[in-house]
Amino acid sequence: MDERGENSAETGETTVTFTRELARLKRRGCGLLLVGPEPAMHRACDRLLGDATAEPRRRVFVRTAGKAPQTHMPSDDASTPKVDTNANANAADVKIIEQPTAVRSTSTTSSTGNHSDRTVLETDGLAELGIEISNAIDEFERESGALSSGELRVCLDSLTPLVETHDHESLFRFLHVLTGRIKTVDGMGHFHLPVEMDSRVVRTLLPVFDAAIELRMIGSDVEQRWHLVQQNVTTEWLSL
Repeated sequence: MDERGENSAETGETTVTFTRELARLKRRGCGLLLVGPEPAMHRACDRLLGDATAEPRRRVFVRTAGKAPQTHMPSDDASTPKVDTNANANAADVKIIEQPTAVRSTSTTSSTGNHSDRTVLETDGLAELGIEISNAIDEFERESGALSSGELRVCLDSLTPLVETHDHESLFRFLHVLTGRIKTVDGMGHFHLPVEMDSRVVRTLLPVFDAAIELRMIGSDVEQRWHLVQQNVTTEWLSL
């Protein structure tokens, strides 16, 4: 086989592996790491949250970045653009957990009512954050009876504050437990990390995840390249 034939065979095998693994991740749950520029991650995030008009979705938004929420994220702040996409059809199916940085107490405050269920976690502890996320998943399980495959979607808007506040070993353990909890209900969790794919922190944390989605901007378009961790497979650049 000539070089072109070998490359074609390798590309075909990668495509088959990727298609098969993507179907499995959607069916059995997964933890995904998003890396690249923030505008591209926002576009990918919309896709990963799923379409609530086609299938039931329960969403947990974890905010660590301390920024105004993106348009795909629900808000009861009049200054924040309201959702006008399919991403969030019912506020009752959305829970928001906020962990401001540089706080040390261990209490929480919650608010409900006409808006999405929101909890502000007044501690920077990873254990406390993990408990609140698990509690949110527990509540969805009790409300639904049993979550269907892919019904739960968890978005953590930035790992950067956690990387800056905690050592990599502690963060690795936290993410290992959290992604495991998400997968117990066949849910999908994605975690934003606006760095380069070859950065040290990505190499350290990558084994926790089922895949990393590397993103880049080509003009106004977004391209993605998937890195399947267990299979050690990397796809070509694909349009998002």
